[in-house]
Amino acid sequence: MSWSYKIILMYVVFITGIMSMVYIASKQTNEMQEDNYYVRELKYQDIIDAKNNFNAIGKKISITSDAENILVKIPTEASVNIENGTIYFLRPSDESKDYKVALNIDGNNEKHIPISSLSNGLYVVKISWKSNDRSFYSEQSYNVTK
Repeated sequence: MSWSYKIILMYVVFITGIMSMVYIASKQTNEMQEDNYYVRELKYQDIIDAKNNFNAIGKKISITSDAENILVKIPTEASVNIENGTIYFLRPSDESKDYKVALNIDGNNEKHIPISSLSNGLYVVKISWKSNDRSFYSEQSYNVTK
């Protein structure tokens, strides 16, 4: 093989590599974890205050699951007169699998969420609510397995 064929082969391999990288890059998704990220960042002091209110209680929210439900248990000290509460299951890898539900607890300070409404994988569970005119916020990771 002469040197001219080697140069042509080098150009063909180079162009094929570049075209492959363009194809791979075009298939990537560039979604943000949350809509209105910058607006939420400006209100982040409210979240810091709500986290501090929850941390002052000294107890944690427990998230467990059985065959049919995910069970979210709120500490008694923070569950009196709950209003405007939400539980947000954020899926970092796929925004279409996010799930949001109102925080309506039963007499045992628990919220039952059907496990069928979520898919297997890692979620960041963000729970926010107001109780007795104080805001509370908790965030933790949870791996859903069916």
